[in-house]
Amino acid sequence: MTETAAERYRELTALATAAGKEMRKQERDSAKELGDAVAAGTKRKEESEETRDKLVAEFKGLWKSAMQIVWDERWLRSSGVPAADRSAPGATPSQSRQEAHEALEALRDTIAKPRLSLPRRRK
Repeated sequence: MTETAAERYRELTALATAAGKEMRKQERDSAKELGDAVAAGTKRKEESEETRDKLVAEFKGLWKSAMQIVWDERWLRSSGVPAADRSAPGATPSQSRQEAHEALEALRDTIAKPRLSLPRRRK
């Protein structure tokens, strides 16, 4: 059986139409996946910014507490909250929080230790 040109044209047109529909379906699926990935990334970014803001506020509070602890230590000078140390090794927010609280406790313990008292000179 021989096909006519019209039949062959209809067959090729049907194949091209089906391929076009399949391609559009795949593009819609890809666009949805990309949209979901962008939405998830945006959410993670917002959560990270919120976590950063909370940590910054907490660390400023810890710095203020540290300055109150050493207020009577006139020899110790401070010029305000120090800038972040970019060369510090990476840490999670909870690790950073724990280390900052431990440092504040160590400062409290150090300041609370009795001072070395030298004997007074006799006149």
